[in-house]
Amino acid sequence: MSGIAKLRKVELRTVAEEIGLVVNEGMKKSELRRLIEDSDVFKNDNEAMKSAAEDVLENRNKKSDQDSEIEIERLKIERIKLELQLAQVKANGNNISFDQGCKSEPEESLDNLIKSVRTLTIKPP
Repeated sequence: MSGIAKLRKVELRTVAEEIGLVVNEGMKKSELRRLIEDSDVFKNDNEAMKSAAEDVLENRNKKSDQDSEIEIERLKIERIKLELQLAQVKANGNNISFDQGCKSEPEESLDNLIKSVRTLTIKPP
């Protein structure tokens, strides 16, 4: 079954446990795959095997989606913090006179950071 070929070691362990196999802690990925492939469930109950593998893959995809959403939220928070810092620098800059048309170094680097964060938070098409 090609479904188990896509699974990681931890996921193979989960599938093996779900179909009622005894799994040792130190088993390698190849041993886990062989254990599953040699089992009666794998040979005789294709539907149960497919269901167990699909459940594990679905859980992996859900976790990946959640991790992506968390990372996006973290980047949004970081962006807001940087925009706040920029606003503070600009507010402080209004009290200090600079040469016309010349940005201070901290303000320039904050602008660059904000541009970088905006670039990173753009959703792919």
